[in-house]
Amino acid sequence: MALLSSKRFRDFVRKIGDESGSIAVIVIGLFVITVASLMVMTDVSTLIIAKRSLVQATEAAAQRGVQTLDKSNYYQGKANMFTVPLAIATQRAHPVIPIDCNRGGYEVLLELHSWSNDDGDLKWHQLKEIQLTNYECDGRSLDIQTRSEVRLPFKVPFSSIDSVFLTASAGTTNQVQEGFYLFGVRLH
Repeated sequence: MALLSSKRFRDFVRKIGDESGSIAVIVIGLFVITVASLMVMTDVSTLIIAKRSLVQATEAAAQRGVQTLDKSNYYQGKANMFTVPLAIATQRAHPVIPIDCNRGGYEVLLELHSWSNDDGDLKWHQLKEIQLTNYECDGRSLDIQTRSEVRLPFKVPFSSIDSVFLTASAGTTNQVQEGFYLFGVRLH
């Protein structure tokens, strides 16, 4: 019996010391690591491109909203032909152009809707509906925040994450350009 168990022990030691097939294990391991790295890099690049697209949509919406002129505040009759030369001579800043906040909010929503439903090249197609999460307008400046869900090309391993929510914000004002314009050309 001792002879039999000693023979089994030697066979066991010989099988452990046998290195045939060890390269296959290393190659398979490196292949798995390479594929996992490619999946992670694809997900990260998708998020970066989607974030840039969301920022562009948010900035475009803010610019469209700020272009809505509040005509009743703008044309109050306080300016005359000496207002601009006096402002330049005294180096006084021009007032900000007033924004119609109600119409501006509507224009912001229209622009975000346009970005959400556009199949153009500027929009990243993994973005879901772009939502307006915050809109602030005080008549002189406009601030907005947006949010959108992005589908990841590959599901994150060992989790149920297949999409991520991204947010963006933009703020802007509308100011008078300094200078003297002759036939649409700025001479200042």
